[in-house]
Amino acid sequence: MLARLAGYPKLIGGAFSVFLVVLFSLCNDCGFLLHACCRLHSGFCFVWVGECKGMRAFFLGSRSYRDVLQLQEVIFQKKIERQLRRLREGSDESLIPDTVLLVEHDAPVYTVGRRDTSAGISAKCAVEVVKTRRGGGVTFHGPGQVTMYPIANIQLLWKQCTSLEKVRSPIVWYSSVLEQAMIDTAKDYNVPAHRGKVGVWSDRWHDAAPRKLGSIGLQLGSWVSMHGAGFNVCNDLRYFNDIIMCEMPDAAATSLVEEMRLRGIGGAEPIPRSVAPLLLYHFLMNLRQQENIVSTKLLDVSGAADWRRRVLHSIE
Repeated sequence: MLARLAGYPKLIGGAFSVFLVVLFSLCNDCGFLLHACCRLHSGFCFVWVGECKGMRAFFLGSRSYRDVLQLQEVIFQKKIERQLRRLREGSDESLIPDTVLLVEHDAPVYTVGRRDTSAGISAKCAVEVVKTRRGGGVTFHGPGQVTMYPIANIQLLWKQCTSLEKVRSPIVWYSSVLEQAMIDTAKDYNVPAHRGKVGVWSDRWHDAAPRKLGSIGLQLGSWVSMHGAGFNVCNDLRYFNDIIMCEMPDAAATSLVEEMRLRGIGGAEPIPRSVAPLLLYHFLMNLRQQENIVSTKLLDVSGAADWRRRVLHSIE
């Protein structure tokens, strides 16, 4: 499995004082929010120098949503702090590499983004609800779904993307990469899918209307992204009955297995463990990086009691 290494910024040259913190939050159903605080003084110049450090990828197995969210936040903060020290102080401290976590959450959970749409959750629902800082509204995670959480500097990945059709916005580009990764993974199982108004949807099949197969939601700070993509593989779709997805009351959910059955596609039914490497592969390929292509191994820590420590140790 191939990935291309993203360059990392190194600020050099000139007399300057600069402080810049940028926080984005995105979900493709609501655009993005931008909070910026800048203090710039004239008379400085800087250039970005690529520093190569390989991307890391981990399959976490079946883990709770809160445990994985906490791990994401630790990596996210470490990555931003190292970048800012490099920017402001010229630190030669090693940067945290782009890191991808793939997981099947072990219990059903509804997550709510910055735009609080908890009113779209049924009052009779007994499933845990977790508020997050990602963009967007309410969505579901749970057994049978593979969720991919890249913690990555998307501006640097965007700069190094070689596609001639690259859009001008790193956020729109990155969202498209996540969506296309899910579309390509579905295609591996002969299930046609497309981008819809919100997320990834199965193609119409006879009288069956398109249904939602995958969703994305992002939180960004200093161009580092966390959260990511949720791809329905073999999950219990009844959990979607208690929420209004994407503020679209008539929208219905589907899964890879459901679409294979509907279309009469034979073969072994996919599970998150078998789909995760494919989803990662298509994510890496759609990034379309030019230099330093290396073999990125998906490290399986699903059976490790100290899986958090192993992940954090590996990225240092």
